[in-house]
Amino acid sequence: MNASDLNTYFERIHFSGIPELNWETLRKIHQLHPKYIPFENIDSYTGTVPSLKIDEIFKKLVLESRGGYCYEQNLLLSEVLKTLGFNVKLQLGRVVWGREEDSIAAQTHLLLIVDFEDRKYLADCGFGTATLTAPLLLHEEDQQQTPNGIFKVSRKEDTYILWMQKEQWLPVYRFIPEHVEPIDLDISNWYLSTHPDSHFKNRLILSKVDENARYTYTDDVLNIRSADGAKESISIENDSQLYEILVHTFGLKENAIEALKLKAGA
Repeated sequence: MNASDLNTYFERIHFSGIPELNWETLRKIHQLHPKYIPFENIDSYTGTVPSLKIDEIFKKLVLESRGGYCYEQNLLLSEVLKTLGFNVKLQLGRVVWGREEDSIAAQTHLLLIVDFEDRKYLADCGFGTATLTAPLLLHEEDQQQTPNGIFKVSRKEDTYILWMQKEQWLPVYRFIPEHVEPIDLDISNWYLSTHPDSHFKNRLILSKVDENARYTYTDDVLNIRSADGAKESISIENDSQLYEILVHTFGLKENAIEALKLKAGA
């Protein structure tokens, strides 16, 4: 990623000031990225396998103002952080959201480990409804406050588990830090976007988080969970209402709407 691309990315996420290799820059990027680049699986939902090539991800998420799912989101974030000089490693996790922490799960979620000033941080802008808005200390089992919720990272032997506080502690995913090859991502990306049983192929999922609330759409319902804990569910009853929230709630543009219209007309 060159300096021009980096500046364009910063414009996309409304980053102001001079980015430096420090904690404040890492924290600020991590909060702004999921606010302005929404989680969405329109490509896989409409029959397209998302590209994992960084230039194509940059074109889609930054230049075309689209969103993406974990592979796209965190590969872009990784490229930005590495360009700034951060030490970043890719990791694959096993999603257990909505289930028991030790449930059987494939390694299908991409997350990042950032090694900075002798500390390791979990960074993840691509989990949809439980997306982080701040890096979490990896070797700190106490709860950690973020701009949008309380999280913690527990450890059992070599396995780390991310938890989110929602009335009770809920497991999000677990992972064992190990080297990830690009082919590992290719295989899991292909599975999630093509397998008949994949929820990313069968369900449209949209999510965004800002300082006010978390917004999630799936199964014809827009759920809004405010920072103060208040909840609101809005039924989306037709395509016109769906296209409206794409633009006004999730900040997407006509190109995203056109992709959905093609599927509807198929």
